[in-house]
Amino acid sequence: MDGNFQVEKFKVFVRYLIQVAKDKRCVPYHELENVFGLSHKQVGIYAGELGNYCSARKLPLLNGLIINTTDCVPSEGFDWYQKECSKTWGEVVCECWKKFHVTSSTSKQKQDFNKKDHDINLYYSELCNIKILLH
Repeated sequence: MDGNFQVEKFKVFVRYLIQVAKDKRCVPYHELENVFGLSHKQVGIYAGELGNYCSARKLPLLNGLIINTTDCVPSEGFDWYQKECSKTWGEVVCECWKKFHVTSSTSKQKQDFNKKDHDINLYYSELCNIKILLH
């Protein structure tokens, strides 16, 4: 492992990748470089350690969500993990999303949108009444 590896940073790295899985997306190397202040090589080291951690803990391989923007697939380092688990990259991504994605009911998905039109109309009606009173 690289001498610049920091366990505390790795903890945040793991949480970040869990959030990526919850959001049902992949994350490009450059995003992790920018967020964590790491070089491209260091992101690869953290990604490898993430794969080791996930494998040891029987978790979906979150490092499979880290992609390069040229081909939109993981780097060559992921090949080893893919062979170890005997799964395609697509299967790995689906496992991550399935394990960590937070599902919600239709009503929960709509809660922030339901009745907003009515609320906006009410707001503007109140605003107009205030303007009338001020004039």
